[in-house]
Amino acid sequence: MSLEPLVQQLSEFSTCEVSDALIKLGSPNGGHIPDIQLVSPSGSSQTICGPAYTVQMVFSSDTSAPKLSSHFVDTAPAGTVIVINAPPS
Repeated sequence: MSLEPLVQQLSEFSTCEVSDALIKLGSPNGGHIPDIQLVSPSGSSQTICGPAYTVQMVFSSDTSAPKLSSHFVDTAPAGTVIVINAPPS
């Protein structure tokens, strides 16, 4: 099933409109994720819309973490937005 039609429809709404709809549907905080920041070239007014591909970064000393067979960027499906959660330090 392609998500492209849904992504196209959602891209026509503002972040505020999507958040308000999520609140009405019962999503806590309207889908707000604290401390998330868009990283893009300086001065860019680029907007993005797509399914999230989440990545949990861990310290290299964490031997219990699973090891990927390739870099996470290479495993992200086309059209996804990479969301990275990194340790604070």
